[in-house]
Amino acid sequence: MTRKILIIEDTPTIARVQQHIAMKIGYDADIAGSLADAQDLISKNNYYCAVVDFILPDAPNGEAVPCTVGADIPTIVMTGNIDSTTRDTVEKYPIIDYITKENKQAYHYLEKQLQRLPRNENVKVLVVDDSVATRLHICELLRRHKYQILQANNGIEALTMLEATPDIAVIITDNEMPKMNGDELCSEIRRLYSNDEKAIIGISGSDAPYLSARFLKGGANDYLRKPFNNEEFYCRLSQNVDMLEQINTIRLQANTDYLTKLPNRRYFFEEASKSLKQLKKQQSTSAMAMIDIDHFKAINDTYGHDTGDEVLKGLSICFAKHFEQHLVARLGGEEFAIYFADTNKDNAMKQLETFRSFIELHSPEFSKEKIKFTISGGFAQEPVYQIDELLKQADIKLYEAKETGRNKVVA
Repeated sequence: MTRKILIIEDTPTIARVQQHIAMKIGYDADIAGSLADAQDLISKNNYYCAVVDFILPDAPNGEAVPCTVGADIPTIVMTGNIDSTTRDTVEKYPIIDYITKENKQAYHYLEKQLQRLPRNENVKVLVVDDSVATRLHICELLRRHKYQILQANNGIEALTMLEATPDIAVIITDNEMPKMNGDELCSEIRRLYSNDEKAIIGISGSDAPYLSARFLKGGANDYLRKPFNNEEFYCRLSQNVDMLEQINTIRLQANTDYLTKLPNRRYFFEEASKSLKQLKKQQSTSAMAMIDIDHFKAINDTYGHDTGDEVLKGLSICFAKHFEQHLVARLGGEEFAIYFADTNKDNAMKQLETFRSFIELHSPEFSKEKIKFTISGGFAQEPVYQIDELLKQADIKLYEAKETGRNKVVA
């Protein structure tokens, strides 16, 4: 879905820069050079957000800001300067942010804000406070930035909500609450979740000098004293969400094969080994398949490694679709492995045979040269709980498939 953004700016060069930034991110951008033009566009379109110049020829005192805010359009205000009078005027309205057009950095900041808004739609924030008024105020701030919001009255309720909604990313918690204080909640969350998984921001109206340190030592990522400044709240929140996103990106890069985007060998061994430990406790059998491309060296030698990479990428997309319930990885070269955590032999073999047949039929679609190729596979289901041994058993069957004609799966 393409998101529409309204840019209200009377200086054409600045408007074009803002439009370029928005379009680079993926927005569909409309430009209005005046308040009248903006009102006309708003009457005809639904806008995801707006970037609004504070001073316009027909709106010299910031009248465009209540225009977009009143139309329920999340608004970023850009202005040439931000004296106290302008700041007071801007802060009367529930805007996303305001940015001064001082230098190039202002436009980098605008780009980051426009990138964050769609991202925030997938970020869940839990607000924990026994004060309804404070909770609603924080929720309103979060709503402007399009976060998903959950609420809890106290620490006990918050822990129950975290268990029921494990993908909550940020917890904003007051300290002074019945049943469990915020610093106690923070320590309990850290017992269950690492800093890499969830960010915690403590808040309090207390002027106790030790409280911020107690929160931080208990595992909080940040601390704000009430009443806090909205700008500071947004900056600290965004920094913590950015941190979680960066950690997730690093983890993904460490666990993903760079070419195929499937899990890599290291991640496969870690996750399969965890599962095998559980199967051993249950005395269940484990299952593994090894798959590789028949005569792949000939493809590289004949058509070049770029074409070989196309083949690997196309095959990997099919792996991800056909075995989405199981753990698939590229082990190296043209070798792939599938770990079946919960299936019987008949179902696994049926899936593998369907996959083999699909590849034989559709493989020409994977490369520009329309190369037709086949795959061979080996399947093993044994009461074996060491990943190396299980792979070895599947590899023996793969070798048998190769030696007896290829383009088959042997169990």
